Amino acid sequence: MKRALWLLLLLAVAQAAPPPFPENALGLGYRHPGAGVVSAGVVLPFAPLGLESGASLYLVADPRFEDLRGYLNLGVLVFPGLAVGPAFGEVGGFVRLDGVKDKAGPGLGLALGLAGGLELDAPLPLALYAQAGPGYLRGFRLAWGVGVRAYPAEALALELGADDRLGLYATLLYLW
Repeated sequence: MKRALWLLLLLAVAQAAPPPFPENALGLGYRHPGAGVVSAGVVLPFAPLGLESGASLYLVADPRFEDLRGYLNLGVLVFPGLAVGPAFGEVGGFVRLDGVKDKAGPGLGLALGLAGGLELDAPLPLALYAQAGPGYLRGFRLAWGVGVRAYPAEALALELGADDRLGLYATLLYLW
């Protein structure tokens, strides 16, 4: 059994290829009501079996650090770069690990679900994305997120979004 798993892992690594358009990002933003957001995202430099994968990390703190939230979103795109007319689409899944420290105390959570995105070139380069699935953090609930990312300059992006953990937020991102 061990040999079969190692052989499968080696086969996946042998098929690895870098994603065609990696988008690593680091940003600062604001969450309504009244909290700062630090975000980081990375597309992993390999794509086992042709599946593009990556991770996003969001950390949020109010000015007094009484409400601290963070989540790590791991994604795998099953169909990266599908042509949909003049746009490119992506479909896959996500696993989200949540952590929170607020007036109710510390808490850990987990969410699983489907994710998708659509990239448009005109009139301004935009990326629309959404994700949804069941989650748990101090009780079961729907884990969801929607957003839009605009690219006004080559290395900058403005992200506006909403989700079940952060609420409404805006982030200015540096891309490399």
